[in-house]
Order: sequence, then C-alpha cells, then structure tokens
Amino acid sequence: MSKNSNHLSGKEVRAIAKENKRVIKSLEAYKNRKADESEYLGHMSDQNNILEIDNLHTYFFTEQGVVKAVNGVSFNIPKNTTVGVVGESGCGKSVTSMSVMRLIQGPAGQIYSGSIRFNAKEKNGESKVYDIAKMPIRDIHKIRGNQISMIFQEPMTSLNPVFTIGQQLDEVSFIHDPNATKESAKAKSIEMLELVGIAMPERVYNAFPHELSGGMRQRVMISMALASNPRLIIADEPTTALDVTIQAQILDLLRDLKTKIDGSIMLITHDLGVIAEMADYVVVMYAGRVIERGPVKEIFHNPLHPYTIGLQKSKPTLDSDSDTLFNIPGNVPNPVNMPNYCYFRERCSQCTKKCSGDYPDMVEVTPNHFVACHLYGGEDK
Repeated sequence: MSKNSNHLSGKEVRAIAKENKRVIKSLEAYKNRKADESEYLGHMSDQNNILEIDNLHTYFFTEQGVVKAVNGVSFNIPKNTTVGVVGESGCGKSVTSMSVMRLIQGPAGQIYSGSIRFNAKEKNGESKVYDIAKMPIRDIHKIRGNQISMIFQEPMTSLNPVFTIGQQLDEVSFIHDPNATKESAKAKSIEMLELVGIAMPERVYNAFPHELSGGMRQRVMISMALASNPRLIIADEPTTALDVTIQAQILDLLRDLKTKIDGSIMLITHDLGVIAEMADYVVVMYAGRVIERGPVKEIFHNPLHPYTIGLQKSKPTLDSDSDTLFNIPGNVPNPVNMPNYCYFRERCSQCTKKCSGDYPDMVEVTPNHFVACHLYGGEDK
C-alpha cells in the first residue's frame, strides 16, 4: 500500500486474500479438530483466579488486511469478584468477551493465539482447568452457557420475538440437563424469574418479548444466564438503553446475584460511574490492548495512563465550572496494520521522545496497579 494512499492495488488485494485464505484454513482446521481432553487441560497460575486471559490475540481477516481487534490482552478474574472492563467503542471489550465464550464469528474472525484458562468445577466436585482458546468448538458446550454465561448487550434484539419467554428459558434446561422434563424445566424457569425480582413470573413465562418493557427483558436475559448456575457471568453493557431508575435496579440485582451464586462477574461498560459502583478491579482497554489495570480505588484515585486520565475528565460532574465536556483529541488509529509504537501517541498530551520507540511494556507501579506507558517505565518508574 502506498504511504500516501489508503487504496490498495489489485495485486495487493489478491495477495491479502491469498494469505488470509491460508491462515483461516489452518485456524478452522485446528478449531474443528477431534482432540483428547488432555490437549486443552491446563494449570492456573493462581488458584484464587476463576479466569486467566494470557496474551490473547483475536483477529478479523478482511480484504483490507488483518484487523487486530484484541492484540495481546492479559488480565485475571479472581473468585467472588467483579472485574470491570472499560474503554471507548471499538477498543476490544466485547471481542474479548466473545473470545472467552468462543462466539467469534468465523471464518473471518479467529482466535489467533493466546490462552484463556478457566477454573471449572465438575458435577462430582472435581476442579478442572480448561484452556478455552485450545478447545475444539465441538467441546465448548462443557462450559459455555453452563459454567460461563453471558448477558448480551441488547435485550431487545437478543430474545427471539416468535417464541414465548418460557420457551426460551426452558431451552437452557433442555440443553444443559439431559434429565430435564417439561415440568422440571418450567419449574426451573419460574424459579429463575423469581430470583431476578419479577413479581408475576407465570404471566411473564407465557408472554412474548414484545409484551415486556426493556427492564423486564433485561431481567429475563439475566435469569437465562443464571439458569445453569454458572461460575462466571459476563455482562456486556447490561444497562444499555435503560433509563436511570432501571439501571440502578439491574446493578443492585447483579450485586446481589454475585453473592447468591458464589461466582464472579466480568462487567463490560463504557460508564465509569457503573464501574465505580460495581467493580473490585478495573481493566482499561485502548485499541485492542490493556493499557492500565488495578484495584478500582487505585484506578479512580490515582489514574496513571494519560488515556485513563482523559476518560475520567470526560465524565460530567456536578461541581464542574465548565459548560462543555472534556474531549480527548484525535481518533482511534486504524486497526489494520497497527504501528509498533504506543497507539495513544498521536492523542497524548504528555508524549515524549520515548513514545516513538517500541510499544511500552506493562509495569507494576504500585502493588497490583499496572500501566503500559513510557512515563512509568525503566528509570522513570
């Protein structure tokens, strides 16, 4: 591609397509292989963690080149905690969660490399560590929807409009419990609707999605996620498109449910207020990478990365003297052919000569508070 042009020649397009086809064929074969369980069993680096994401790369192979949507993401989710993942749209939050669930849309989208270790608990009480990134897609049912559940971003579109709420809830029981009957599945569905605070569960059970409000549909989605007693709940923007009152109710519900199920929550949102209220740990992402992570109090009271500081400044406050919101200048870089230097360099107000060098390593500035920025690396730490 010409340095002064965003256009590709026909020869370049054909070369990209040929290479994409070669890589996708290899990744699809690996994903659909028959494998013994021993091939994807692993070990947790810390037994107190329920999930460990280690150097995860998830790519989308397009006609313009390889989109590195998740480019070396690493963080842990400890047991009985809520980990918040924040960042602006397109930073890789949802793609990370979809990678954990193995819901990346192929063949264009693929987990290219990395490790996703999950500490699963079998029915006999035995613990097993599965590397989700290495599991064949045919075996993913062992944990997806069963031990890891997801609350999707849009309850309005996630529910099937032609089936009743009861039919969609019962399906969870039929899939994950081979001994389920029609009566036991209904009883479980009613129980889950009651658990999420729905006052007339029988009526909601027989209703169609369009008969419910947005808040009620979100509660149904949460009950569906809880139906198989998961150890980890991934909540992808669970309060999107809901009014403030319903948002507060949903967040209270999630907080109570974490205690009831004795599990962990991975909370994905762009709302820093939600993170401050709900999370124990925070992971800040930018352009497919983790740029800062640590305990919620550390991140909010002592933000280190210029991007994290900018995010906090852009949050409206009642004591602000200005009538305009702070805006981080510039745009997120093109995800195709990302540069080797810091992705935030062009937008950073604290940019130094070091920022033109290699991408900064993640360094621990204070206990459990990590940041990837040249301002805190080496002699400047």
